[in-house]
Amino acid sequence: MIARELGVNTYGYIWSTPAAACVRRLAELGYRQFELMIHPPHLPLDDFDAGARRELRGALNEAGARRTALNMPSLDYNLASPLPRARAASVQMFADAIDLAADVGAEWLVMVPGRMSPLFPPSAADKMKWISESVAALLPRAEARGVGIAVENIPFAAFPDAISLGRFVRGFNSPRLAVCYDAANAHFIGEPPAEGIAHLGDLLRIVHLSDTGRDVWRHGRIGTGSVPFAEVARALAGVGFDGPCTLEIADQDPEAAILHGHSALVPFGYAPRGKESASR
Repeated sequence: MIARELGVNTYGYIWSTPAAACVRRLAELGYRQFELMIHPPHLPLDDFDAGARRELRGALNEAGARRTALNMPSLDYNLASPLPRARAASVQMFADAIDLAADVGAEWLVMVPGRMSPLFPPSAADKMKWISESVAALLPRAEARGVGIAVENIPFAAFPDAISLGRFVRGFNSPRLAVCYDAANAHFIGEPPAEGIAHLGDLLRIVHLSDTGRDVWRHGRIGTGSVPFAEVARALAGVGFDGPCTLEIADQDPEAAILHGHSALVPFGYAPRGKESASR
């Protein structure tokens, strides 16, 4: 059996560490797969000029980075807003993020597919129309720049479960549109992650790993919640997934949380740090 390599999402560093410095430190710890959060001061979308982009790309190259992705938190945009001007601004932000991904050499951009009001959401038809128009506007840019868009399952978003997310992504039939599946998000809404993985197997490009219970939504340290990691690992093997499995842990001490989480996941078939694709 081949152990899976783990990568790191830089959520825990968004307030403290510039992206290039973060990549260099994580490389020292043995990591080669990175998902960088587009979030100032860590990685600005604006005021990040060509020189800064070259520096970050250089840091990734020096680290021997593979399967790099960018991820933009969803609090400042909404691709499914009922306001046309809000959707247009959100599409422009994502177009700029696609350019940033291409400039630094990232293969994928993770997308939250629009936020929904939990109190009085729009009709299914309106929701689908708005988000479909937004994504359709972005796909030509993604194709031109050689960047894929990985739509994520988020509890408050347009497609929180595997069935609705898969239906939406398959509807485009585009090699540039795929899925980022978050095991903690699925577990929080009551979806068995193994079932979601089985349903989305052909679309999976990125998998996020963190821990949560079902009472409070978290991206906590491994072992602080009830995500069934053994079932997740078996499901990934079942669909033949060979993409990046990424630790996405939001913690005040990100390095300690990452190292602890990595060690905790090794018994489930993940490679120890620095042991890429090691035989087990």
